[in-house]
Amino acid sequence: MKLKGHKINGGKAEGEAIVSQLPFSYLGDIDPTTGKVPVKGHDLEGQSLAGKIFVFRTGKGSTLGATVAYWAKQANNTPKAMICIEAEPVIAMAAIMPDIPMVDRLDKNPLEAIETGDYVKVDGDAGTVEVIKKAKA
Repeated sequence: MKLKGHKINGGKAEGEAIVSQLPFSYLGDIDPTTGKVPVKGHDLEGQSLAGKIFVFRTGKGSTLGATVAYWAKQANNTPKAMICIEAEPVIAMAAIMPDIPMVDRLDKNPLEAIETGDYVKVDGDAGTVEVIKKAKA
């Protein structure tokens, strides 16, 4: 399945998707030293975003998030790419500052089109996402 959206930050990346139904902030929702979500009760609690294609609702929170994203990038603990329904300015900066490909405003809701474990190719320059569904067991 191919989806068309809007470029937030260019670049290409592909890999396994990890999907959260919740808004996301780099300040508090990720440990930049591990890439894991430390928040109790979060739908990704204890899971790592590092090296994954991260799909989530929207950004939230602090302008310090872009700095934390940069620290996570220095430690190789950021997602390979990010996809969301609609990026607000803070989460956009958290993609641009550490140079993570990011796309939003897809022609299908990414939270409905993509599941954790799907293989996803993101072309931030073109604003496109290709989803290869995981095999059902």
